[in-house]
Amino acid sequence: MRNSRVLWVVVCLMATGLLSPAVDAKETHKALTIEAIFDDGLAADEPSQLAWTPDGRLTYFLETEGPAGEPAADSEDDAEEGRDLWIVDLESGDKKILVTAEELAAMAPSPSQAGVDEREKTRRTRFEVSAYHFSPDGSQILFTSSGRVLLYHLADKEATVLAPSKTDVLDPKFSPDGESIAFVVDHDIWVVPVAGGEAKQLTHGGHELLLHGDLDWVYPEEFGVRTGYHWSPDSRHIAFLEMDQSSVPTYPITEQLAWQATVELQRYPQPGAPNPRVRVGIVAVDTARTVWLDRAAEYIPRFDWADAENLAVQLLDRHQEALELVLADPTNGRSRSVFFERDPHWVDITNDLTFLADGQHFLWTSQRSGLRHLYLYQRDGELVRQLTEGEFRLAAIEGVDEDGGWVYFSSNEDNLLGRDLYRIKLDGSAKERLTREKGTHAIDMSPSATAWVDQYSALDPSVVRRRTVHHPASGANIEIFRDHDLSDYGLVQSEIRELEAPDGATVRVLLMQPAKLKRGKKYPMLIYVYGMAGVPTIRDTRRGSRHLFHQFLVQQGYIVGYIDDRSSAIPGHKHAALADHNIGPIAAADAAVAVEYFSALPQVDGDRLAVWGWSGGGFSTCFQMGHTDLYKVGIAGAPVTDWRLYDSIYTERYMGLPDEQTEAYIRTSAVQGAADVKGRLLLIHGTHDDNVHPQNTLQMINGLIEHRKQFDLMLYPNKTHGITGADHNVHLYTMIFEYLERHL
Repeated sequence: MRNSRVLWVVVCLMATGLLSPAVDAKETHKALTIEAIFDDGLAADEPSQLAWTPDGRLTYFLETEGPAGEPAADSEDDAEEGRDLWIVDLESGDKKILVTAEELAAMAPSPSQAGVDEREKTRRTRFEVSAYHFSPDGSQILFTSSGRVLLYHLADKEATVLAPSKTDVLDPKFSPDGESIAFVVDHDIWVVPVAGGEAKQLTHGGHELLLHGDLDWVYPEEFGVRTGYHWSPDSRHIAFLEMDQSSVPTYPITEQLAWQATVELQRYPQPGAPNPRVRVGIVAVDTARTVWLDRAAEYIPRFDWADAENLAVQLLDRHQEALELVLADPTNGRSRSVFFERDPHWVDITNDLTFLADGQHFLWTSQRSGLRHLYLYQRDGELVRQLTEGEFRLAAIEGVDEDGGWVYFSSNEDNLLGRDLYRIKLDGSAKERLTREKGTHAIDMSPSATAWVDQYSALDPSVVRRRTVHHPASGANIEIFRDHDLSDYGLVQSEIRELEAPDGATVRVLLMQPAKLKRGKKYPMLIYVYGMAGVPTIRDTRRGSRHLFHQFLVQQGYIVGYIDDRSSAIPGHKHAALADHNIGPIAAADAAVAVEYFSALPQVDGDRLAVWGWSGGGFSTCFQMGHTDLYKVGIAGAPVTDWRLYDSIYTERYMGLPDEQTEAYIRTSAVQGAADVKGRLLLIHGTHDDNVHPQNTLQMINGLIEHRKQFDLMLYPNKTHGITGADHNVHLYTMIFEYLERHL
């Protein structure tokens, strides 16, 4: 390759520090250590479980009481510290404890307090399972994590257990009128009066393979589905998803730490295999009579109520290229088609469908232009107008203030690698940007869209992460969280550049290097990758412990780089689609462009390059170690190694069905490259990983053995897809560091 192929493009101004020569560190600063990162909490936990009261005036969050009596952060791994439910008054800015840790311990135990296993802890935290709901009038709190229907009365601070014979309750929710609570137990839906009395069963016949209002594994993971049922606005009906898993293949999750090993069979659909058969039922609460939607589809990724008379259902084909929106009558299940969304690559599922209170319109986001934008439709499916357009990507609809005529949304219009909050009138006028600090603003909007929580961070290490409540009506800006200031640790700025591949595509790289480089010295380099379509690793935000580990490596004399290939370097569907049916090879080709650039830097030792990543990044590591000669060392955490081993929804979205795309599956297999693996390869996996199964690593191991390739392996007993806990993380990252020291 010729260095002339590399095009340097400054993407961030010098003043931001995102592109600058390595800055001088302070003469003395605290040294980062792995123990400090994971034991001392340098990457502080943020408030969790934020919610809004029904009137939208207050926000609530769970925190641990800090050493100085100030609110700190919820700690799932240190349950004895307890956690309190805090309340913030938007008018006064006052913060106080609403429910104490002692009261919560029994009513709303954290995963650690509840003693649940790693898989259940992962489910609750990864999928953001809500720990509590307020009643519609705000007078009661329904706690959800105790496995009971437990009501806490704010006035007298008393708790009541409804339906006391029901245990292991899942997903309890108030009816909109506040008179009943629905819940799932033994895979069926029940209701119980808030005033007390007998629970009533609404659906029947549920069991482990036939779920009513309950969810399987793959829908939460790949469609982001968080509940299997929804109350109608008038509290008369409940729409629910029925999932028949009887044809779905199983994978064994084995408990090896007990004296007697046990096996749980997880239902897990792989590419080309049967998916759960799904349909939508609508049950009348008074009669328990169920009618079924008259439409069927391979997937039903979204369903909810447009109003009391219309259930909105999104139907998706197996290839995920055609989505139909229908409205159904809750009394008979008869539906009418509203419109179709089609895409030659895939249709991404969002939560953006928003029906307006006028009963005549709805908002929808589409990537039909190649970039996601906002559209206003009539109820009959006729387009009224496109509200946003341009060379930027709308991230999400954040809220709608119909009284003011505003739609709030987040996008990267003013910061390609970040995110800001904007609003625009429903007539398409008066668009304005509401957040000003350069970086990433993650928004939690109140139901009335009159206040919001801004979770702000930036890649610039001088920026301290924080959360602030904004209430424009009162002018209040209330800080509810501020991360530790790490300025004493001499964290280095990052340099970001865009490179040009031989065919003109954009490859983005990030560079972190010691603050004081020794003249003439060449440094070893670790490159962090992910490599999945539409998911960049380089963002204008700072992400906790892994980022600090990379800063630790810089202090130990390493240069750290990140690579985003053409499918993730520029956010947006038309860029992600460049990897269609080619996950792996396209990222490897672009990695070669990046490595050529890195190796040409005078301070980089091109003969001492390592690559590492987790999950999709583990796949990219394994694939590139076997299909390129770019690296001396590879470290792959929880890797997918052959796309036939991962789940159906994610894989088929990007790769198609195996029977139709046989060559593509072979071409993109890391296992197929085992014969050509060069250098040292470390494989890491949790034995209870129910996302990327250990089968992936075992298949890779088998391929390496068949070709007499040496490798290294680390298994974490009973850990899932992410390795949690301070002890385990100190062990994990110490092992990675020592592996680099030995082999790089």
